[in-house]
Amino acid sequence: MIPEPPAASLLARITRAVALCGGALVCALAALVTTSVAMRWVSGMPVPGDFEFVQMGTALAVFAFLPFCQTERANIVVDAFTARLSMRARERIDAAWDLVYALMMGAIGWAMWPGVVDAWRSGEETMVARLALWPALAVSTALVALLAFAALAAATVLLRRAR
Repeated sequence: MIPEPPAASLLARITRAVALCGGALVCALAALVTTSVAMRWVSGMPVPGDFEFVQMGTALAVFAFLPFCQTERANIVVDAFTARLSMRARERIDAAWDLVYALMMGAIGWAMWPGVVDAWRSGEETMVARLALWPALAVSTALVALLAFAALAAATVLLRRAR
């Protein structure tokens, strides 16, 4: 097996760190929900805007996990039609799908950016907690770009192996 290039190793470390941040965010959200439920039970008043924090945080966590999932080749694979093919053929097919994935995530990131700019210019906020939307949208867009890069890197590694 051909060793992965140093850039792939760096990408793996970056995506792991980002996923760990996503995990920490999920833990913080769990603590927030627990606190909000306890406050509602004790005083009748939840944490104001708790659902807004959970909505934003969940979206950020999902976007944080996806690049790591891609670098670890942990996405769902349906191989009913390719299981009998040679490893080389399967790697070429997987590389082609990784390229499609990279293109789609690049297109989604490209489409998200005007929304970030619009939310920033308009000063759009959540209703209860008055959280600005643009920072979460900007981070999500950056994470989608990281996912596109991870998919492109995965395709490159597979194509090198399948030579």
